[in-house]
Amino acid sequence: MTIYATDDRSMTSDLTDENAVRVDRWMPAWRCGWLPDRLLTRAQALAAMVLAEIGAADPYPRHEAAQGRMISAAGEVGIPVEQAVFLLMRRRSA
Repeated sequence: MTIYATDDRSMTSDLTDENAVRVDRWMPAWRCGWLPDRLLTRAQALAAMVLAEIGAADPYPRHEAAQGRMISAAGEVGIPVEQAVFLLMRRRSA
C-alpha cells in the first residue's frame, strides 16, 4: 500500500483508482474522488486515501490493526467507518 503525493497537488494510490486533488493553488482545500461533495484538509484527504486503499484490499478487514486504521482514518475525515465502507463499495461496484 503506497500513496503517492505529487508536489502537494494530487494523491494517488498503487492499490486503487481513487485520487485526491487540491482544489487550486491558492486554497488549501482538497477533493477526494469518492467524497466529491466534501472539501477536505490535506490530512483529511490523506486519511480518505488510506480508507480507499484499505477498502480496496478488504472492505471488512479482520485484522485489528487494519480495523484500527480504518476507524482512525474515518474519524479524521469526519464520517462513520460504516459510511466510508458503504461509499467505497458503492463506488467500486459502479
